[in-house]
Amino acid sequence: MRTVMNSPWLRVAGTLVGIGLLVRAIDFPKAVVSLGGADLRWIVGALALTAVAVLASVVEWGVLIRTSRSAVPAHASLFTWPRLSSSYLQSLFFTQVIPAGVGGDAVRTVEMGKHVGHSRVLASLAGSRMAGLLGMAAWGLAAAVLLRDWLGNGVYIGLAAMVAVMVAVWMSALSADRLGPHRLVERVSAVTGRAVHAFTDSFSAYRRHPHAVVQCVLVGAVGWGVNLFALDFAATAIGVDLSWTVLAVCIPLGLLAALAPFSINGLGVREGVLVALLVHTGVSATHAGALSLLVDLQMVPFAFMGAVLWMRTRRMTAAIPVLAPIRF
Repeated sequence: MRTVMNSPWLRVAGTLVGIGLLVRAIDFPKAVVSLGGADLRWIVGALALTAVAVLASVVEWGVLIRTSRSAVPAHASLFTWPRLSSSYLQSLFFTQVIPAGVGGDAVRTVEMGKHVGHSRVLASLAGSRMAGLLGMAAWGLAAAVLLRDWLGNGVYIGLAAMVAVMVAVWMSALSADRLGPHRLVERVSAVTGRAVHAFTDSFSAYRRHPHAVVQCVLVGAVGWGVNLFALDFAATAIGVDLSWTVLAVCIPLGLLAALAPFSINGLGVREGVLVALLVHTGVSATHAGALSLLVDLQMVPFAFMGAVLWMRTRRMTAAIPVLAPIRF
């Protein structure tokens, strides 16, 4: 069973099945026509709000990794906001082209880890993901409170538990260095032990700078809220009157479906769950399909910007002359 679940062919087959079911459930020609008739003013507003959400994601990650800059003063130029913004946009590009949810994170880890340490970068990425999940859960809980009569107590309790779990994860991560897991790991592997020690030491630095943690969490919550209203604008553009509360509940459930081990990055499954939930709220299948496509296309313009920045960086790197060694 473990071999079957880890097989890449299972993910390929699951993705194809998910896409097939999605195609059968949605009239894609009508969905495309619905997108083609979208109100450009609302689309521009949605893109503007998405840009604010992307900027919030940069700040959410940046305040954590900049907290570690004292450990690497020789590379202070790496922590400027333009450099961090460029790195984040490039990671969005790789997230779109690499069939894995952590493709962009891997690129940031490799590129910046060369200078500041891979464990420090991983800690900042983990912290930003945790802040984003906490913000998503908080918005979902607020929406569940407003929709409690429609959703019932199950979803409400589940989201409340998710908020509590994320708070517990934050508290555990900030105190991980005191638990000393690296000491146990060092007995098995010295290299792995040093990596774990650097990872937990980064979170201890965050604990010594609580303002950075508070900023990260607050910016993450604000960024997700702005993203919800951006999607609300996109829904209005195609003629769907949809409250942010519905999106705050449906989108996290769709993202949870993306964790299914039988699909590539949840492709097909994520969209299918979102469409089913939106149809359950009274949205037509055509509009639900169009909205699911908008959710997937939301970051494409910014991923394109990341591709341009990545190609520019590669050209600049290639243009730097390599000096021949001086022989005496």
